[in-house]
Amino acid sequence: MRLAQVAVVAIGFSSFGSAVAEPEVTTVPDVLEVGALTSTFEEFQRTCDASGQRLWGKSLCAPLLVVHPVTRVFVASTWPSGSGTGPWVGVFPSELTIANTALTWAGTTWVQLQAPLPDAPARRRALLAHEAFHRLRTTLGHPGREKDNAHLDGIEGRTLLQLEWRALAAALRTTTPSVRTRAVEDALVFRRERRTRFPEAAVAEGLLEEHEGLAEYTGVALAVADARGRRALALENLDDAVKRSSFVRSFAYASGPAYGLLLDEAGPRAQGWRARALAGADLGTLIQDALRLGTPEPSPEREARYGGAALRETERERARLAQARAEALRKKLVEGPVLHLPLVRMRIQFNPGELIPLAEHGTVYPGARIVDAWGSLTATSDVLLSSDWKTATVNAPPSGPQDARWEGEGWVLELAPGWRANKGPRPGDLVLQAPKARSPAPQP
Repeated sequence: MRLAQVAVVAIGFSSFGSAVAEPEVTTVPDVLEVGALTSTFEEFQRTCDASGQRLWGKSLCAPLLVVHPVTRVFVASTWPSGSGTGPWVGVFPSELTIANTALTWAGTTWVQLQAPLPDAPARRRALLAHEAFHRLRTTLGHPGREKDNAHLDGIEGRTLLQLEWRALAAALRTTTPSVRTRAVEDALVFRRERRTRFPEAAVAEGLLEEHEGLAEYTGVALAVADARGRRALALENLDDAVKRSSFVRSFAYASGPAYGLLLDEAGPRAQGWRARALAGADLGTLIQDALRLGTPEPSPEREARYGGAALRETERERARLAQARAEALRKKLVEGPVLHLPLVRMRIQFNPGELIPLAEHGTVYPGARIVDAWGSLTATSDVLLSSDWKTATVNAPPSGPQDARWEGEGWVLELAPGWRANKGPRPGDLVLQAPKARSPAPQP
Protein backbone atom coordinates (compact mmCIF):
# COMPACT_ATOMS: atom_id res chain seq x y z
CA MET A 1 0.00 0.00 0.00
CA ARG A 2 1.25 3.48 -0.83
CA LEU A 3 0.63 6.63 1.17
CA ALA A 4 -1.80 8.27 -1.22
CA GLN A 5 -5.18 9.10 0.32
CA VAL A 6 -4.17 8.07 3.84
CA ALA A 7 -5.42 10.04 6.84
CA VAL A 8 -2.54 11.28 8.99
CA VAL A 9 -1.94 13.07 12.26
CA ALA A 10 0.27 16.16 12.16
CA ILE A 11 1.79 16.85 15.58
CA GLY A 12 3.42 20.06 16.75
CA PHE A 13 5.42 20.59 19.94
CA SER A 14 5.67 23.17 22.66
CA SER A 15 9.00 24.35 24.06
CA PHE A 16 8.95 21.37 26.43
CA GLY A 17 8.65 18.84 23.60
CA SER A 18 5.10 17.69 24.39
CA ALA A 19 2.46 17.22 21.70
CA VAL A 20 0.11 20.18 21.43
CA ALA A 21 -1.61 20.00 18.03
CA GLU A 22 -5.01 18.43 17.44
CA PRO A 23 -5.12 15.57 14.92
CA GLU A 24 -5.81 16.82 11.42
CA VAL A 25 -6.96 14.74 8.49
CA THR A 26 -5.18 15.46 5.25
CA THR A 27 -4.22 13.79 2.00
CA VAL A 28 -0.68 12.49 2.06
CA PRO A 29 1.43 12.78 -1.12
CA ASP A 30 2.19 9.53 -2.91
CA VAL A 31 5.84 9.36 -1.84
CA LEU A 32 6.47 6.40 0.49
CA GLU A 33 5.59 2.72 0.24
CA VAL A 34 4.18 1.62 3.57
CA GLY A 35 4.26 -2.07 2.63
CA ALA A 36 7.91 -2.07 1.58
CA LEU A 37 8.96 -0.10 4.65
CA THR A 38 6.99 -2.41 6.93
CA SER A 39 8.86 -5.38 5.45
CA THR A 40 12.15 -3.57 6.09
CA PHE A 41 11.12 -2.88 9.68
CA GLU A 42 10.16 -6.52 10.23
CA GLU A 43 13.44 -7.82 8.78
CA PHE A 44 15.41 -5.57 11.13
CA GLN A 45 13.40 -6.57 14.19
CA ARG A 46 14.02 -10.29 13.49
CA THR A 47 17.80 -9.93 13.83
CA CYS A 48 18.49 -6.79 15.86
CA ASP A 49 18.60 -8.43 19.28
CA ALA A 50 20.92 -11.34 18.48
CA SER A 51 23.13 -9.20 16.24
CA GLY A 52 23.52 -6.47 18.82
CA GLN A 53 24.25 -8.95 21.58
CA ARG A 54 26.91 -10.63 19.45
CA LEU A 55 28.78 -7.42 18.66
CA TRP A 56 28.20 -5.17 21.64
CA GLY A 57 26.49 -7.20 24.35
CA LYS A 58 23.37 -5.05 23.92
CA SER A 59 20.30 -5.29 21.72
CA LEU A 60 20.16 -2.99 18.70
CA CYS A 61 16.37 -3.24 18.49
CA ALA A 62 14.68 0.14 18.25
CA PRO A 63 11.61 1.90 16.88
CA LEU A 64 12.27 3.03 13.29
CA LEU A 65 11.12 6.26 11.64
CA VAL A 66 11.51 6.99 7.91
CA VAL A 67 10.86 10.59 6.76
CA HIS A 68 10.56 11.96 3.23
CA PRO A 69 12.88 15.01 2.96
CA VAL A 70 10.53 17.11 0.79
CA THR A 71 6.99 16.35 1.92
CA ARG A 72 8.03 15.48 5.51
CA VAL A 73 5.66 12.50 5.42
CA PHE A 74 6.86 9.73 7.73
CA VAL A 75 6.25 6.05 8.31
CA ALA A 76 7.21 4.63 11.71
CA SER A 77 7.47 1.02 12.79
CA THR A 78 5.38 1.63 15.90
CA TRP A 79 3.21 4.23 17.58
CA PRO A 80 4.67 6.22 20.49
CA SER A 81 3.76 4.86 23.91
CA GLY A 82 1.73 2.06 22.33
CA SER A 83 -1.02 4.51 21.34
CA GLY A 84 -1.92 2.60 18.16
CA THR A 85 -1.31 -0.57 16.20
CA GLY A 86 0.43 -1.16 12.90
CA PRO A 87 2.72 1.40 11.24
CA TRP A 88 2.36 5.01 12.34
CA VAL A 89 1.93 7.40 9.39
CA GLY A 90 2.06 11.18 9.70
CA VAL A 91 3.70 14.49 8.84
CA PHE A 92 6.98 15.32 10.56
CA PRO A 93 7.03 18.66 12.45
CA SER A 94 8.82 21.47 10.61
CA GLU A 95 10.83 22.44 13.69
CA LEU A 96 12.71 19.12 13.60
CA THR A 97 15.54 18.25 11.21
CA ILE A 98 15.46 15.27 8.88
CA ALA A 99 18.61 13.15 8.93
CA ASN A 100 19.96 9.67 9.50
CA THR A 101 20.40 9.85 13.26
CA ALA A 102 19.05 8.97 16.69
CA LEU A 103 16.10 11.23 17.52
CA THR A 104 14.13 11.68 20.74
CA TRP A 105 10.63 12.84 19.79
CA ALA A 106 7.08 12.17 20.94
CA GLY A 107 8.38 10.49 24.08
CA THR A 108 10.39 7.93 22.12
CA THR A 109 14.03 7.65 21.03
CA TRP A 110 13.89 6.62 17.37
CA VAL A 111 16.24 5.45 14.69
CA GLN A 112 15.43 8.22 12.22
CA LEU A 113 16.15 7.60 8.52
CA GLN A 114 15.81 9.89 5.54
CA ALA A 115 13.90 8.46 2.58
CA PRO A 116 14.54 6.90 0.18
CA LEU A 117 16.36 4.01 1.80
CA PRO A 118 19.12 2.33 -0.26
CA ASP A 119 17.86 -0.03 -2.96
CA ALA A 120 20.60 -2.61 -2.34
CA PRO A 121 19.49 -4.91 0.53
CA ALA A 122 22.98 -5.05 2.07
CA ARG A 123 23.33 -1.28 2.08
CA ARG A 124 19.84 -0.90 3.50
CA ARG A 125 20.63 -3.29 6.35
CA ALA A 126 23.94 -1.52 6.94
CA LEU A 127 22.23 1.86 7.25
CA LEU A 128 19.69 0.59 9.77
CA ALA A 129 22.35 -1.09 11.90
CA HIS A 130 24.62 1.99 11.73
CA GLU A 131 21.89 4.28 13.05
CA ALA A 132 20.70 1.69 15.57
CA PHE A 133 24.23 1.74 17.02
CA HIS A 134 23.97 5.53 17.39
CA ARG A 135 20.62 5.16 19.15
CA LEU A 136 22.04 2.52 21.49
CA ARG A 137 24.95 4.78 22.41
CA THR A 138 22.59 7.72 22.92
CA THR A 139 20.28 5.78 25.23
CA LEU A 140 23.33 4.64 27.24
CA GLY A 141 24.43 8.25 27.72
CA HIS A 142 27.19 8.29 25.08
CA PRO A 143 25.87 10.43 22.19
CA GLY A 144 29.34 10.97 20.75
CA ARG A 145 31.94 13.73 20.94
CA GLU A 146 33.85 15.30 18.08
CA LYS A 147 36.79 17.63 17.51
CA ASP A 148 37.98 19.52 14.46
CA ASN A 149 39.92 17.42 11.92
CA ALA A 150 40.99 20.35 9.75
CA HIS A 151 44.41 18.73 9.21
CA LEU A 152 42.65 16.30 6.88
CA ASP A 153 42.03 19.10 4.40
CA GLY A 154 45.73 19.87 3.80
CA ILE A 155 48.19 18.18 1.45
CA GLU A 156 50.01 16.04 4.02
CA GLY A 157 46.93 15.09 6.02
CA ARG A 158 44.98 14.02 2.94
CA THR A 159 47.95 12.24 1.33
CA LEU A 160 48.84 10.19 4.40
CA LEU A 161 45.19 9.32 5.02
CA GLN A 162 44.75 8.05 1.46
CA LEU A 163 47.98 6.05 1.69
CA GLU A 164 46.62 4.49 4.88
CA TRP A 165 43.38 3.66 3.05
CA ARG A 166 45.24 2.09 0.12
CA ALA A 167 47.18 -0.12 2.49
CA LEU A 168 43.99 -1.10 4.35
CA ALA A 169 42.39 -2.00 1.02
CA ALA A 170 45.38 -4.19 0.19
CA ALA A 171 44.98 -5.92 3.54
CA LEU A 172 41.27 -6.56 2.96
CA ARG A 173 41.83 -7.93 -0.55
CA THR A 174 44.11 -10.74 0.61
CA THR A 175 43.62 -13.67 2.93
CA THR A 176 47.31 -14.62 2.95
CA PRO A 177 48.45 -13.85 6.52
CA SER A 178 51.92 -12.57 5.67
CA VAL A 179 50.67 -10.30 2.88
CA ARG A 180 47.88 -8.94 5.07
CA THR A 181 50.27 -8.33 7.97
CA ARG A 182 52.63 -6.31 5.78
CA ALA A 183 49.76 -4.23 4.40
CA VAL A 184 48.41 -3.51 7.89
CA GLU A 185 51.91 -2.54 9.01
CA ASP A 186 52.10 -0.12 6.07
CA ALA A 187 48.74 1.40 6.99
CA LEU A 188 49.90 1.96 10.56
CA VAL A 189 53.13 3.62 9.41
CA PHE A 190 51.13 6.18 7.40
CA ARG A 191 48.74 6.62 10.33
CA ARG A 192 51.58 7.26 12.82
CA GLU A 193 53.36 9.63 10.44
CA ARG A 194 50.19 11.71 10.05
CA ARG A 195 49.61 11.87 13.78
CA THR A 196 53.24 12.78 14.40
CA ARG A 197 52.97 15.71 11.99
CA PHE A 198 49.69 16.87 13.55
CA PRO A 199 49.86 16.42 17.34
CA GLU A 200 46.12 16.86 17.94
CA ALA A 201 45.16 14.37 15.23
CA ALA A 202 45.19 11.26 17.41
CA VAL A 203 42.50 12.60 19.75
CA ALA A 204 40.41 14.31 17.07
CA GLU A 205 40.48 11.37 14.66
CA GLY A 206 39.93 8.89 17.48
CA LEU A 207 36.73 10.59 18.60
CA LEU A 208 35.20 10.42 15.13
CA GLU A 209 36.35 6.83 14.61
CA GLU A 210 34.68 5.90 17.88
CA HIS A 211 31.48 7.78 16.97
CA GLU A 212 31.04 7.18 13.23
CA GLY A 213 33.70 4.55 12.54
CA LEU A 214 32.29 2.00 14.98
CA ALA A 215 28.75 2.77 13.82
CA GLU A 216 29.69 2.13 10.19
CA TYR A 217 31.60 -1.01 11.20
CA THR A 218 28.41 -2.21 12.91
CA GLY A 219 26.44 -1.64 9.73
CA VAL A 220 28.95 -3.43 7.51
CA ALA A 221 29.41 -6.31 9.96
CA LEU A 222 25.66 -6.98 10.10
CA ALA A 223 24.75 -6.28 6.48
CA VAL A 224 25.82 -9.66 5.06
CA ALA A 225 26.37 -13.08 6.58
CA ASP A 226 29.76 -14.04 5.10
CA ALA A 227 33.20 -12.53 5.66
CA ARG A 228 33.90 -12.08 1.95
CA GLY A 229 30.73 -10.03 1.52
CA ARG A 230 31.61 -7.87 4.51
CA ARG A 231 35.09 -7.22 3.15
CA ALA A 232 33.55 -6.25 -0.19
CA LEU A 233 31.36 -3.64 1.51
CA ALA A 234 34.34 -2.23 3.41
CA LEU A 235 36.29 -1.99 0.16
CA GLU A 236 33.36 -0.11 -1.39
CA ASN A 237 33.51 2.34 1.51
CA LEU A 238 37.23 2.90 0.91
CA ASP A 239 36.64 3.44 -2.81
CA ASP A 240 33.78 5.87 -2.17
CA ALA A 241 35.71 7.81 0.46
CA VAL A 242 38.34 9.15 -1.95
CA LYS A 243 35.58 10.58 -4.15
CA ARG A 244 34.32 12.90 -1.42
CA SER A 245 35.38 16.52 -1.68
CA SER A 246 36.26 16.62 2.02
CA PHE A 247 37.62 14.02 4.46
CA VAL A 248 37.28 16.23 7.55
CA ARG A 249 33.99 14.76 8.80
CA SER A 250 33.69 11.67 6.57
CA PHE A 251 36.96 9.71 6.87
CA ALA A 252 35.78 7.41 9.67
CA TYR A 253 33.10 5.86 7.45
CA ALA A 254 35.99 4.26 5.53
CA SER A 255 38.55 3.68 8.29
CA GLY A 256 36.15 2.25 10.88
CA PRO A 257 34.84 -0.77 8.94
CA ALA A 258 38.30 -1.56 7.52
CA TYR A 259 39.98 -1.74 10.92
CA GLY A 260 36.96 -3.43 12.50
CA LEU A 261 36.82 -6.27 10.00
CA LEU A 262 40.59 -6.76 10.14
CA LEU A 263 40.36 -6.98 13.92
CA ASP A 264 37.54 -9.53 13.62
CA GLU A 265 39.91 -11.73 11.60
CA ALA A 266 43.07 -11.01 13.60
CA GLY A 267 42.98 -14.07 15.81
CA PRO A 268 42.73 -14.67 19.57
CA ARG A 269 44.86 -11.68 20.58
CA ALA A 270 42.13 -9.40 19.18
CA GLN A 271 39.44 -10.94 21.37
CA GLY A 272 37.50 -8.26 23.23
CA TRP A 273 38.63 -5.46 20.91
CA ARG A 274 35.13 -3.99 20.59
CA ALA A 275 34.79 -3.37 24.32
CA ARG A 276 38.22 -1.77 24.40
CA ALA A 277 37.35 0.42 21.40
CA LEU A 278 34.18 1.63 23.14
CA ALA A 279 36.34 2.49 26.14
CA GLY A 280 38.50 4.74 23.95
CA ALA A 281 41.26 2.44 22.68
CA ASP A 282 42.64 3.44 19.28
CA LEU A 283 41.77 1.09 16.41
CA GLY A 284 45.31 1.25 15.07
CA THR A 285 46.79 0.35 18.44
CA LEU A 286 44.37 -2.55 18.79
CA ILE A 287 45.34 -4.10 15.45
CA GLN A 288 49.04 -3.48 16.11
CA ASP A 289 48.81 -5.35 19.41
CA ALA A 290 46.70 -8.15 17.93
CA LEU A 291 49.20 -8.81 15.13
CA ARG A 292 52.28 -8.10 17.30
CA LEU A 293 53.58 -5.49 14.88
CA GLY A 294 56.55 -3.23 15.42
CA THR A 295 56.84 0.48 14.67
CA PRO A 296 58.97 0.80 11.52
CA GLU A 297 59.94 4.22 10.21
CA PRO A 298 58.41 5.80 7.10
CA SER A 299 60.33 5.23 3.89
CA PRO A 300 60.10 6.27 0.21
CA GLU A 301 59.88 2.61 -0.75
CA ARG A 302 56.80 2.11 1.41
CA GLU A 303 55.05 5.13 -0.14
CA ALA A 304 56.03 3.95 -3.62
CA ARG A 305 54.13 0.69 -3.09
CA TYR A 306 50.93 2.73 -2.94
CA GLY A 307 51.57 5.36 -5.60
CA GLY A 308 52.62 8.07 -3.18
CA ALA A 309 54.35 10.36 -5.71
CA ALA A 310 51.37 10.61 -8.07
CA LEU A 311 49.01 11.04 -5.13
CA ARG A 312 51.03 13.96 -3.73
CA GLU A 313 51.00 15.68 -7.12
CA THR A 314 47.21 15.33 -7.28
CA GLU A 315 46.88 16.74 -3.78
CA ARG A 316 49.11 19.73 -4.58
CA GLU A 317 46.80 20.70 -7.43
CA ARG A 318 43.74 20.25 -5.22
CA ALA A 319 45.35 22.40 -2.51
CA ARG A 320 45.91 25.21 -4.99
CA LEU A 321 42.22 25.24 -5.93
CA ALA A 322 41.12 24.79 -2.32
CA GLN A 323 43.20 27.76 -1.18
CA ALA A 324 41.52 30.00 -3.73
CA ARG A 325 38.09 28.80 -2.63
CA ALA A 326 38.92 29.26 1.05
CA GLU A 327 40.06 32.82 0.38
CA ALA A 328 36.77 33.58 -1.37
CA LEU A 329 34.84 32.10 1.55
CA ARG A 330 36.90 34.09 4.05
CA LYS A 331 36.06 37.33 2.26
CA LYS A 332 32.40 36.37 2.14
CA LEU A 333 31.84 34.96 5.63
CA VAL A 334 34.59 36.52 7.77
CA GLU A 335 35.31 39.95 6.32
CA GLY A 336 31.60 40.42 5.76
CA PRO A 337 29.15 41.98 5.83
CA VAL A 338 27.52 39.03 7.58
CA LEU A 339 24.62 37.93 9.75
CA HIS A 340 25.56 36.11 12.97
CA LEU A 341 23.12 33.61 14.48
CA PRO A 342 23.72 32.40 18.06
CA LEU A 343 23.56 28.64 18.54
CA VAL A 344 21.63 27.77 21.68
CA ARG A 345 20.20 24.26 21.21
CA MET A 346 21.09 23.63 17.60
CA ARG A 347 19.98 20.71 15.45
CA ILE A 348 21.69 20.54 12.06
CA GLN A 349 21.27 18.55 8.86
CA PHE A 350 24.25 18.51 6.47
CA ASN A 351 26.42 16.43 4.12
CA PRO A 352 29.54 15.25 6.00
CA GLY A 353 31.50 14.81 2.77
CA GLU A 354 31.51 18.48 1.75
CA LEU A 355 32.86 20.46 4.72
CA ILE A 356 35.54 23.13 4.25
CA PRO A 357 37.79 24.14 7.19
CA LEU A 358 38.44 27.87 7.41
CA ALA A 359 41.40 28.00 9.81
CA GLU A 360 40.60 29.54 13.19
CA HIS A 361 37.24 30.83 11.95
CA GLY A 362 35.55 27.42 11.93
CA THR A 363 34.12 25.19 9.22
CA VAL A 364 32.05 26.08 6.17
CA TYR A 365 29.02 23.90 5.42
CA PRO A 366 28.07 24.18 1.72
CA GLY A 367 24.37 23.71 2.36
CA ALA A 368 22.69 22.86 5.66
CA ARG A 369 19.46 23.14 7.60
CA ILE A 370 19.75 24.45 11.14
CA VAL A 371 16.93 24.58 13.68
CA ASP A 372 17.41 26.54 16.90
CA ALA A 373 15.56 28.76 19.35
CA TRP A 374 15.42 31.56 16.76
CA GLY A 375 13.67 29.43 14.14
CA SER A 376 15.10 27.60 11.13
CA LEU A 377 17.78 28.37 8.55
CA THR A 378 17.69 26.56 5.22
CA ALA A 379 20.87 27.21 3.26
CA THR A 380 21.66 26.03 -0.25
CA SER A 381 24.90 28.01 -0.12
CA ASP A 382 27.64 28.48 2.47
CA VAL A 383 27.20 28.62 6.26
CA LEU A 384 30.16 29.14 8.61
CA LEU A 385 29.99 27.40 11.99
CA SER A 386 32.49 28.55 14.58
CA SER A 387 34.87 25.95 15.99
CA ASP A 388 33.11 26.05 19.37
CA TRP A 389 29.70 25.63 17.69
CA LYS A 390 28.37 28.78 19.35
CA THR A 391 27.72 30.85 16.21
CA ALA A 392 26.51 30.30 12.65
CA THR A 393 27.30 32.96 10.05
CA VAL A 394 25.82 33.68 6.62
CA ASN A 395 26.33 36.54 4.20
CA ALA A 396 24.29 39.61 5.14
CA PRO A 397 20.89 39.92 3.45
CA PRO A 398 20.22 42.80 1.02
CA SER A 399 17.07 43.84 2.88
CA GLY A 400 15.15 43.22 6.08
CA PRO A 401 12.74 40.37 6.84
CA GLN A 402 9.24 40.15 5.42
CA ASP A 403 7.10 39.24 8.40
CA ALA A 404 8.90 36.19 9.84
CA ARG A 405 10.71 35.26 6.62
CA TRP A 406 14.16 36.57 5.76
CA GLU A 407 16.03 35.79 2.57
CA GLY A 408 19.67 36.24 1.62
CA GLU A 409 21.92 34.92 -1.10
CA GLY A 410 21.54 31.14 -0.85
CA TRP A 411 19.59 31.04 2.41
CA VAL A 412 16.13 31.46 3.93
CA LEU A 413 15.57 32.21 7.62
CA GLU A 414 12.20 31.57 9.27
CA LEU A 415 12.24 33.58 12.48
CA ALA A 416 10.58 32.53 15.73
CA PRO A 417 8.35 35.15 17.39
CA GLY A 418 10.21 38.02 19.04
CA TRP A 419 13.62 37.44 17.45
CA ARG A 420 15.16 40.36 15.58
CA ALA A 421 18.49 41.55 14.22
CA ASN A 422 20.59 44.35 15.69
CA LYS A 423 23.60 46.07 14.19
CA GLY A 424 26.85 44.16 14.66
CA PRO A 425 30.25 45.51 15.74
CA ARG A 426 31.24 46.33 12.13
CA PRO A 427 29.38 48.38 9.53
CA GLY A 428 26.98 46.15 7.63
CA ASP A 429 27.09 43.28 10.12
CA LEU A 430 23.94 42.03 11.84
CA VAL A 431 23.49 39.92 14.97
CA LEU A 432 20.32 38.00 15.73
CA GLN A 433 18.95 38.88 19.17
CA ALA A 434 16.61 36.97 21.47
CA PRO A 435 13.31 38.50 22.58
CA LYS A 436 13.51 40.73 25.60
CA ALA A 437 12.31 39.03 28.77
CA ARG A 438 8.79 40.05 29.57
CA SER A 439 8.10 41.53 32.98
CA PRO A 440 5.63 39.54 35.07
CA ALA A 441 2.09 40.83 34.98
CA PRO A 442 1.18 42.96 38.03
CA GLN A 443 -0.84 41.20 40.68
CA PRO A 444 -4.27 42.68 41.51
